[in-house]
Amino acid sequence: MSSQSTLYRWGAIVLAIALFSWKPLNLGQFLFAQESGPSATTTEQTSTEAPAAENPESDTAYLAEAGKFHLGDDPAIWIMFILFILAVAVTIERSWVLYKNKGNNAELVSILAEELDKNPQDTKALEEKVIDARFGLEGRVAGKTLKGWNYGEHTMNEYSQTSLIAERRFLEKRLVILSTLGNNVPFIGLLGTVMGIMKAFRDLALSGDGGPSVVMKGISEALIATAMGLGVAIPVVIAFNALNKFVQDKLSSAEEITTLMRAIRLSKDKES
Repeated sequence: MSSQSTLYRWGAIVLAIALFSWKPLNLGQFLFAQESGPSATTTEQTSTEAPAAENPESDTAYLAEAGKFHLGDDPAIWIMFILFILAVAVTIERSWVLYKNKGNNAELVSILAEELDKNPQDTKALEEKVIDARFGLEGRVAGKTLKGWNYGEHTMNEYSQTSLIAERRFLEKRLVILSTLGNNVPFIGLLGTVMGIMKAFRDLALSGDGGPSVVMKGISEALIATAMGLGVAIPVVIAFNALNKFVQDKLSSAEEITTLMRAIRLSKDKES
C-alpha cells in the first residue's frame, strides 16, 4: 500500500506542476480578432495602413510573428501531456503489481501433485503452504480451491471460479484507463490541430499581404498536436496490450492448475 500511495502522491505533484505552469488560452483571441464586424475590421486596416508605410520594419516583424503556433498556449498539448503522465503512472503501478504476482508454477504443481497424492484428506497444511507469496496468483487460487476439496469436485469448481473472478478484477484494475487513453488521445491531438489551423487562417486574414507562407507555417506547427497525440497513444496501446497479455496468461495458468486439482480429486473418488 505504501508503494502505491507514494506513486500516486508523486503523480499528483507532477499533475499539479503541469496545471499551474499552463497559461490558459484566450479562446476569443484564438478564434477571432480582437474586434469583430466589417466596420471594425475596415477601420483597423485603414488605421494600420498609414503607419505601415511609415514604419515598414514593424510590418515585417508582424508578418514574421503571424502564423506562429505557440505550443505553450495550446490546451490540447497540455491535456495530452497530463494524460501521458497519468498513463505512465498507471503503467508503472500495474507493472509493479503484476511483477509481485509472478509465481513458480513448476514448484507449485509439484507440491500439489505430491501432497494430494500422499495425504488427500489433510488439505489444511497444504492450503497454508501454497498461498505463500512465492507462488503468486496461482498459489492464492489453488489455496481457495483447496477449501472445497473435501466437499467434492463441484464445490472445488465453485471455489476456483469465484477466486479467478476476484483475481481478474484485481489484476485488470485501472487497465481501462490505458485502453481509454490509447483510443482517445489521437482525437485530442486532432482537435488541437484543427484549432491551430483556424488560428493560422485568422493570421493570414489579419496579415493582409503575408501570402500563403503565413498560413503554411501555422499549419505545419499545428500538426505537432496530431503528431503528439499519436506519440502518446502508440506507447500507451503497447503498454495496455502487454499488461493485458500478462494478465490473461496468469489467469490461464491459474485455471490450468485448478483443472489439475479437480482431476486429482476425481481420480481419488474413483479409487475409493
